[in-house]
Amino acid sequence: MYLETIYILSMRSGAVRSLDVAEYMNFSKPSVSRAVALLKGGGYITVDADGFIVLTNAGRAVAEKIYERHT
Repeated sequence: MYLETIYILSMRSGAVRSLDVAEYMNFSKPSVSRAVALLKGGGYITVDADGFIVLTNAGRAVAEKIYERHT
């Protein structure tokens, strides 16, 4: 769900931060921070110096599959 949310938010505004994900999913910031760390460790996302989240190629592929299934 996190990858799909990042994908959706990036399509809408192009720039995604943890706070945006937390607000969209109605999750707590600590929960999102933990998930972001796991996704980053798994190679699905990168986080730049300003805190913006970007899907890697692997992350985008998974997110697109999930998004297509849900739409």
